Amino acid sequence: MKPLEGIKILDFSQLHGATFATMLLADFGAEVIKVEKPQGDYLRQIGPKKNDTSLYHSYLNRNKKSIVIDLKTAEGQELAKKMVSKVDVVIENYRYGTMESFGLGYDTLKEINPKLVYGTLTGYGRTGVNKEKVCFDNGAAAFSGMMDMTGYTGSRPITMGAQFGNLYGGLYLALGVLLAVINVKKGGEGQMVDVSVVDALLNAMEDGVLDIEFEGHPQIRNGNMSLSIAPYDTFQTVDGFVSVGVLSDLQWEKVCKVFDMEDMLEDPRLQTTTDRGHNYLTSGLRDRMEAFTKDKSKFEIEKLLSEQNIPCGSVCTPKEASESEQLKLRKMLIKVMDPEAGEVAMPGVVGKLLKTPGSVEKAAPVLDGDREAILAEFEIGKGGEQ
Repeated sequence: MKPLEGIKILDFSQLHGATFATMLLADFGAEVIKVEKPQGDYLRQIGPKKNDTSLYHSYLNRNKKSIVIDLKTAEGQELAKKMVSKVDVVIENYRYGTMESFGLGYDTLKEINPKLVYGTLTGYGRTGVNKEKVCFDNGAAAFSGMMDMTGYTGSRPITMGAQFGNLYGGLYLALGVLLAVINVKKGGEGQMVDVSVVDALLNAMEDGVLDIEFEGHPQIRNGNMSLSIAPYDTFQTVDGFVSVGVLSDLQWEKVCKVFDMEDMLEDPRLQTTTDRGHNYLTSGLRDRMEAFTKDKSKFEIEKLLSEQNIPCGSVCTPKEASESEQLKLRKMLIKVMDPEAGEVAMPGVVGKLLKTPGSVEKAAPVLDGDREAILAEFEIGKGGEQ
């Protein structure tokens, strides 16, 4: 039995963020009923596609059910309210005020179901001067300061390789909803869970925020380097790049031996972790290390360092990572049969619960494909009568 079996979620999420949160909950047994507009979630239109079916949608909406409800109509709003009365959780990521315009805001729904947990994910949260602003992942990264930290010194800021705002926001939304559900199960009241993507990214910046608070100066873009410790960087090899991270003095001594630069152990600029961070470039340390790596393969360097217990990693392509023995053993690339796309490869379940593991039973549902079963489950007639 999965840990969230018996938890019923009415999922109004669109695109990413909150949809990722409900995917996580569905993997561990929550019954997630995705409410889609007549034309379907816009995510269904986004590539990559197979057999004209979005693989992105197939992944993020796995293990869920689908029902079409036109929330712009009185009939649709009434049907949604009847369903709300029999669920534990409502989750949505519409722009601030949209659910209220449908007559489905938290203040209305809590009167229908006092035990309801109402999870909402927006760019800026439901309070503050920016609460009504439209926001996508890149806008949240820009406003939070995360984008200003990402890139190389002297270059323009860049977004990260994945939608970390949606991912972090979705994770915090899933966590907040779980905490609120536990509170209800312990006899507490239902409540709203208000998560902001900007808040999530600000929290993820960690030392960037601390640098401003305690050092009094902004964090600069420094690529893959760290201003606090060194060597902590990515170095070119004959077939790509390898990343190396060194913290302790013992690791520093081992790196110097592996890289044939033991003379640097005597350099007064490199005696402590802080010294090495501050003088990493000016001391020539980076140049010495890359001179060693550039005529060797990334996996060769990784092997040399791993044998000395020095943190390191070859910079793998997504294909190299997914085909690695490590991720295969962790079952982190799985294949699921999609009713429209056929076999679809997607990431597996991250949290490995040994007694009550999560799993992927099916890919995303066909649009409105579960309508009759859902209406029967909620004891609602085809016309919406109860």
